[in-house]
Amino acid sequence: MKIPSGDRTHQGRIVGGQEATPHSYPFAVSIQYQGEHICGGSLIRPQWVLTAAHSAFRVVLGAHSLITPESTQQIFGILRAVPYPLYDAQADTNDLQLLKLNGSALMTRSVRPISLPGWNTSVRPGTQCSVCGWGDIPGRDDPTTVLMKTSVVVQDRQACNSSWKGNINQDMICTSGPNKSQLQGGDSGGPLICQGRLRGVVSFSSRICGDPRYPDVYARVSTFVGWIYDVLQHY
Repeated sequence: MKIPSGDRTHQGRIVGGQEATPHSYPFAVSIQYQGEHICGGSLIRPQWVLTAAHSAFRVVLGAHSLITPESTQQIFGILRAVPYPLYDAQADTNDLQLLKLNGSALMTRSVRPISLPGWNTSVRPGTQCSVCGWGDIPGRDDPTTVLMKTSVVVQDRQACNSSWKGNINQDMICTSGPNKSQLQGGDSGGPLICQGRLRGVVSFSSRICGDPRYPDVYARVSTFVGWIYDVLQHY
């Protein structure tokens, strides 16, 4: 099950979003390489971050701005990266990875883990959720330096599968913005938040920004909850 690489991208963009209230997403993580934001993630335990399998470098917690020093920020190296064993980079299936930090985060108002869903629970089509991240904004030469957010709506998986020519499976969630073009990938590895729980991890979206033909696609976290708890226990 291979998705043509020319049709999708991991590059994060939020279309039509707005700046988030500082530290209103205390679980949001900036994963960086040489000080540059590469992808997003979610703090799920004081020493563990859930992100996409194609992301790994250093981790910044408690950030709103990526260029202004903030006393709320906590920076960690990565002690261990544990990708899901059946991750397929060609098809972008099972696109999840756990990162064990080289220290435990201090829980504050700006740094706090997000709750995981129950095993194999679903979010109904039409449910309004949210995404946040520091991805690129169309029309700007540089990525945003502050955390952005936008609302999205969960799409019917069969319709999404049709849009993506049969490349969507039951371990994925699809969303689009209310106007079909509000979200474009969010922030690769970043969170899809529905009813206060981490329901998805941003995986891929259309290469054409805001293309209404292709919903955004996430790894469906509830499918992988058993694996997540197993890693947390044994590593």
